[in-house]
Amino acid sequence: ALPISGKGMRTRQRMLKSPAELGDCNEELEQVERCMLPECPIDCELTEWSQWSECNKSCGKGHMIRTRIITMEPQFGGALCPETVQRKKCRIRKCLRSSGTEKRRFKEAREKRRSENAKEEVDGCKMKPWTAWTECTKSCGGGIQERFMTVKKRFKSSQFTSCKDKKEIRACHVQPC
Repeated sequence: ALPISGKGMRTRQRMLKSPAELGDCNEELEQVERCMLPECPIDCELTEWSQWSECNKSCGKGHMIRTRIITMEPQFGGALCPETVQRKKCRIRKCLRSSGTEKRRFKEAREKRRSENAKEEVDGCKMKPWTAWTECTKSCGGGIQERFMTVKKRFKSSQFTSCKDKKEIRACHVQPC
């Protein structure tokens, strides 16, 4: 193969022992094929970081996460992948003493309000409602859930750059394994 490593071409040639009459020899004198030498290290490649998720608690101490996805696994001794999930602490406000049922109702009402507000016109777009949250990516130790809102209709007056699908990420199953 031509290059020291990576993608290249491999050739082999042969010579005629005696001169051939025109048209007598129709065998190939040269063969060329592609080859891949595995010595080239390929480093890990990742997407950019996602936006930080919402705080996983509506009050008290909680945390937010952000993620990135591996787009190329390292190969042949290439650089290893760095972390793909980051977590940071957050605290929205102190918790009021109330029952679990009240807290759950408050959280559900807040989610419903956000979903209803989001369905209206946003930046010259009519949006579909938020999808349900996806299943948590982990059963413990901090996973993520996502939900999506897609553009239903763009109004002629809108700038297309401001009329985009939306994605939200939140932490789930944050208890240690």
